[in-house]
Amino acid sequence: MSDGSGLPSPLRFWHWSGKVYGQRSQDWLTVQNQGGNVNLALLLHWLDLAGLSVDLTDLQPALMQTEAVLAPWRALRQSAKARLDEDEYQAMLAHELELEQLQQGVLLQCLRASPPRREPGHNLMNYLTLLGAEQGPLRDLIC
Repeated sequence: MSDGSGLPSPLRFWHWSGKVYGQRSQDWLTVQNQGGNVNLALLLHWLDLAGLSVDLTDLQPALMQTEAVLAPWRALRQSAKARLDEDEYQAMLAHELELEQLQQGVLLQCLRASPPRREPGHNLMNYLTLLGAEQGPLRDLIC
């Protein structure tokens, strides 16, 4: 379901991105490993498929706001992994996924405030190029 903006609801996008990410999780993680944001990359891919174009700078405030919480939590979870039992680690991972879902919602909210243009864009390609990852494992999504 989407509203008049043509954007999906946060829950619909969460389910879509989980499916797309799950098909190629290691490929999407290369974005993160190169200093990028997987949720942003997934959103840009969705926009490309929907024929919508966005200015990446419009999304920067939402990304900075949510990364200020998400990045330290992810780093804490990763550093604590060896010291946690499986249940504790899974609880930290579950909270990280909640933060990921929140980030997606904030990015979508930001897009509703500055709606994308109805024109074919190269959103994901532009982002991967900024990261220096345009020749990486996701290049087939931008061709």
